[in-house]
Amino acid sequence: MDANRTVKMKENDVTVKDFTEEETMDQIRANEDSLLESLLAAADYAANEEAAIEIIRGGKLFFCFTIHPLSEETLFKIRKKYTKYEKNRRTGLKVQEEVDTAKFRSSLIYNSTIDRDRDAIWDNKDLQEGLRQKGFHIINALDVIEAVLLQGEKDRIIKVIDQLSGYGDDEDGKGDEEKRVE
Repeated sequence: MDANRTVKMKENDVTVKDFTEEETMDQIRANEDSLLESLLAAADYAANEEAAIEIIRGGKLFFCFTIHPLSEETLFKIRKKYTKYEKNRRTGLKVQEEVDTAKFRSSLIYNSTIDRDRDAIWDNKDLQEGLRQKGFHIINALDVIEAVLLQGEKDRIIKVIDQLSGYGDDEDGKGDEEKRVE
């Protein structure tokens, strides 16, 4: 008799049950709706996850914006765009030569900013012109990010982006609350 084995584990208690193929299919069908609901909820959660970023210096709130997780495809495109490759003469393979770290990090922040805030802050033509008048070399939105955010602020924002994107633990214990960058 063909039998499938299911192992259920609870802390130190392990139960092993042998099921026939028909019983296994019954178990799958019985849990299919629950599984489907869980998968749809996980996809919805990933699509709607956001965190508010507040830029605070010296106890004063300068501005805030909202970010969302980056997709793997977006992250790959950003990494590819700001990485220079060189062909290894011995092996003939392309190897990473250099990464434009400043643009890479600014692009991560730009692409993770929700559209409404991206338009109001990073793509704001009046802000770009104002920064030019102050002597900043501003060509695009990434230059705005480099002009208005300090390096440590960028580091902390990227950590939040990573957390939203599923990397690492939520060590600060804030969960879905606002993320402050001071």
